[in-house]
Amino acid sequence: MRLCLSAPRRLARAATGAALCLAATTAISLFACGGSDDAPPEEVDAGVDAPPPPPPPTSSRDATGPAEIPIDCPIGNDVEREPNDTPAQASPLTQTSFCGVLDTKDDVDYSTFETPPGKKLRFFQAIVKGKVDFELTSGGKTVGPADTDQFVEGTYVVKAFTKGTEPGAYRYMIRFED
Repeated sequence: MRLCLSAPRRLARAATGAALCLAATTAISLFACGGSDDAPPEEVDAGVDAPPPPPPPTSSRDATGPAEIPIDCPIGNDVEREPNDTPAQASPLTQTSFCGVLDTKDDVDYSTFETPPGKKLRFFQAIVKGKVDFELTSGGKTVGPADTDQFVEGTYVVKAFTKGTEPGAYRYMIRFED
């Protein structure tokens, strides 16, 4: 019976005291597993010794990179992954929103996306922390985020960089239309 396994584990993760976990697990197991099931109830580890799941990434840097700068990136957004310091290493977008961090004043991040077939880029909107700027390139031509009349169907490369002396963070969104 699946409830016998999943409900106690969820409760055990949420509870803070071992005694409370054991009592609640026993009560739920007795309640949820009661009935005419011919199989004997399975013994369930209350999860007291289970390690908590790892936290989600807070930075695009790995352990060998410089100090981390937190990314304020909503769930469902792509997060830049290093190395992405050249157009050839550009992080591909799988969503329509992308987040990244410029760890130093000299850091440059590249990402890339393609417009869906039969559509063109309608807008590019950025939210920045620090003095972050962007360049969009498509077909060898650089267009600014406000040049929506020049957006065409195709592959785009986005360059994010700082214009100041401090690190920065950014998030951008893209939209398409016929």
